[in-house]
Amino acid sequence: MKEQLIAAKNKVKNAVESIPEFSESNYPIAGYIFATLITLSGAFLIYEVLSTDALTFKAQWNMFKSPLGNLCYFIGLIWAIAWWGKFTHWSATPVKRYVDSSGRVIREEEDYDAMEQGFAKFLMPFIGHFIIEPIMYGAIIYYPIQCIIAVVGAIFPYVLSLIVIAIMVGSWLYTKKVTMRYRSALLVVCGLVFTLAFSLGGYAIHRSGPGATIQMLADTQGEDYDDEEDEFDEDEATGQEATDSGAEAEDEFADEEDESESQFEGYGEEGLLGSLPDGRTEYAGEMSGFPIELAIVKGDEGSSLTAFYKNVKYGTTMRLDGESLPAQGGDINFYGQDGKTDWIFSLTGTANHITGTAQADGKSLDIMLDKK
Repeated sequence: MKEQLIAAKNKVKNAVESIPEFSESNYPIAGYIFATLITLSGAFLIYEVLSTDALTFKAQWNMFKSPLGNLCYFIGLIWAIAWWGKFTHWSATPVKRYVDSSGRVIREEEDYDAMEQGFAKFLMPFIGHFIIEPIMYGAIIYYPIQCIIAVVGAIFPYVLSLIVIAIMVGSWLYTKKVTMRYRSALLVVCGLVFTLAFSLGGYAIHRSGPGATIQMLADTQGEDYDDEEDEFDEDEATGQEATDSGAEAEDEFADEEDESESQFEGYGEEGLLGSLPDGRTEYAGEMSGFPIELAIVKGDEGSSLTAFYKNVKYGTTMRLDGESLPAQGGDINFYGQDGKTDWIFSLTGTANHITGTAQADGKSLDIMLDKK
């Protein structure tokens, strides 16, 4: 057994000693090559980090909407039980006051009304000890944590960029100063690791879009959009055949059309809705500087409104349901959800040129579209 261990150890030693080394003249050249690769990939990563808000942490200042707030409440409940009655007593004695005709208090005595007694000596202590105090103590824990998250989230992209810059500078300054054994292997390994890490990190941020606000859907949902669009085209073709079939078909479906139109009563024929032709109209433009496409589908006489959004740069899509706003001169609101966030597209203009905004998560993005 001992001989086998010695043989394995020697085998490993021989394998390590067989690692090739750059010559004294080639080592600096290899160092410059890997430093260049690290610098290029690092610059790409820094650009992506600073040009997107995907790496920015946002504090949730509403404690009651945060899972952490629930945890802090339970911690505060334990805290309140441990400090029971230390700072305040929530029970009280209800008092009945007798006043004269001028409103001056003549005398006071304890109010033995069952409702007053129950509120002052049972309900209010329960609310105070098990709701108000735990929330107070939980807030003492919760909001300092949110302050830290807000600060760290705001500076994190810059701190990460400084770390990457330090690695880039180090690859140029200290590569030649390394004199340890197997420095060539260390140079190759570190160069490949940092280059791949920076490149893949930058690419991942790039694929995530310019931020959660503009990146609408995961790429896997693009297939669903294609299916929905094909289904619509098939339905449209079927509807066209039905229209061409003659007056008998129109009479047969007259009642159904009237019922459908009544659901959208009040749309009117003004504004954007009135200028849109029936059927499918395709637009191209931008949303806060990023290229997008929008296909609006209007049913006969405004019986239905649907739109299909597409982010040209990332190929992501989203289906939108429309609602006309007669009080605003026929403007249209489209509503959609990307699985995480609810979106509202408020559009105005004419069939040839549309402007508006897209709103989600408290952000508003300007939209400009022209008919294709």
